[in-house]
Amino acid sequence: MEYTSLATDEDMEHKLRLANDLQEALRQQQLSLHYQPLFETVSGNVRGFEALLRWHHPIYGPISPGEFIPLAEETGLIYSIGDWVIQTACEQNKHIQEKYMPNSVMSVNLSGLQLQDSLFFDRVCRILRKTALSPQSLELELTERDRISLKDRRIDSLKKFAHHGIKIVLDDFGTEYSTLEYITTLPLSTIKIDRSFVSHINNHFEGTVLVEWIISLARKLGFTVVAEGIETYEQLHTLQKWKCDFVQGYLLSKPLHEQELPLFFRKLKWKQENIF
Repeated sequence: MEYTSLATDEDMEHKLRLANDLQEALRQQQLSLHYQPLFETVSGNVRGFEALLRWHHPIYGPISPGEFIPLAEETGLIYSIGDWVIQTACEQNKHIQEKYMPNSVMSVNLSGLQLQDSLFFDRVCRILRKTALSPQSLELELTERDRISLKDRRIDSLKKFAHHGIKIVLDDFGTEYSTLEYITTLPLSTIKIDRSFVSHINNHFEGTVLVEWIISLARKLGFTVVAEGIETYEQLHTLQKWKCDFVQGYLLSKPLHEQELPLFFRKLKWKQENIF
């Protein structure tokens, strides 16, 4: 019991220290975004990017989003950090549109808590106006773990974004319990199949059947489908055969720092000719 108590105290102290440090991280520019490209499955054309938040702590080094995002939610910092993420991602996408891809779309991950903020919609619209981006250039991603109930007022907030032209994406599909009523009640445009399912393609019969079934069902319901975590040519070719709309993964590209984007676009033609 003494060892358990000591470990718990140490864990709590570390958590409190990180929570305090997170308050400084935004001001000290320790937070950054990396951008993972989203490819059309058949052509290899790039549709846009997903903005991924990273924290490089000056003492502890890289901190996993799985560790610091819950801290941001518990402390209320998720609102200011979330606004910074959307602002920075939109500024980067505007640069990409002007220099490389006029129709580039940027996806940003949301916390369900952000949707509880009555002023969140207005702030997002203000960011779009400031960066001169169309609403169609932005996608907002939620996960099943946010557990938005069918009577949740956050659904009204999502509908407001969708009506404005901002697409809503359900990320990590299949990792939690979702009913057909749930996914058809939310104003979704896209479903992203979690990498844990994609990894089973071609080497696990039940997993392979499940991914094919998800793609078929989603398309019949009118959703765009994205498969995450593509790591092999066999996975890509199978998803092409199943007519999955878009793919992401390390086979195609790792998440890129903004300084790596010019080289990515210079090599894009080679990638399209040799991978797709």
